[in-house]
Amino acid sequence: MMIQLYKIKETPLIFTALLLGVLHVNAQIGFGVENPANPVEINTNAGKVVIDNTGKLGVLVPNPKVAIDLRSGNNGSVAIGNTDKTASQAGAGALRYVASPAIGVKGYLEFSDGVSWVSFFPKGKPRIVVMANKVTQDTYVFESATPSEIGTKSGIVQRRSSYLTNWVEKLDSDSGVPTNNFNPATGEFVAPRTGVYFATFTFALQSSQVNTGGNNQTEAIWEVRNPGGTITQRVKTNNGYASDTGASPNAVAVGSACTVSVYLNKGDRLRPFTWITVAFDGTISQFDISGSGAYNSLTIVEQ
Repeated sequence: MMIQLYKIKETPLIFTALLLGVLHVNAQIGFGVENPANPVEINTNAGKVVIDNTGKLGVLVPNPKVAIDLRSGNNGSVAIGNTDKTASQAGAGALRYVASPAIGVKGYLEFSDGVSWVSFFPKGKPRIVVMANKVTQDTYVFESATPSEIGTKSGIVQRRSSYLTNWVEKLDSDSGVPTNNFNPATGEFVAPRTGVYFATFTFALQSSQVNTGGNNQTEAIWEVRNPGGTITQRVKTNNGYASDTGASPNAVAVGSACTVSVYLNKGDRLRPFTWITVAFDGTISQFDISGSGAYNSLTIVEQ
């Protein structure tokens, strides 16, 4: 039976009937359909929307196979919005779309497992990748027994902590989308989100004699500072050398490298620096910048 609704003049009799009893009707409801075959059928310009006897909803699908069936072949997509509910509040199985311009994929789906929102990234997990090399002699002395020495230098000053500055950026991306997480002028990387980052850098000096003297060494160091500028971590590699390479032409290529997996909070700053004491003639050592900086390179990859 199809229910057809008409405008009925209100009368006290009808009102009384509604107050005295509850009307139960077993019927099919059709909107724009004369003889609906399902409990609910709605006719649209594109086709029918139906709810069958088992409660399945079919959008332009006359015989839905699942709870909600959109597989008509006619733009049968579904839109999912975001929510600020917790995964527990939304319940296991809930879906949401997260529009995130800060992440290279620009947007992604999450589902609730009842406890946490679990992300699904169509292009894989968002990943920061930074690559750079160094073809200048620029450094910045920032720790020294002599305050007047602090500042920009050309080369590495012996027994002074020096940031490696003025890199040539090769790549700074978030899942393939260019970003500005790395500052090539300062060599500083700012973590855009909390996580574990794999970082490595290497440097080499121009070949020279290591003159007589003890405790010759080079240190490659990664430094972490929080957004307020406080040092929270330093990880270093120490390479030692013989105390004397002998007379010319017994020159050696002195250098070092440091590779770490480091946990960074959002906004933490990661920066490479060096400290050396190799007793070269003079107080400043020069980088080997041959091969377009092949010996002096930096890579940071989000894990």
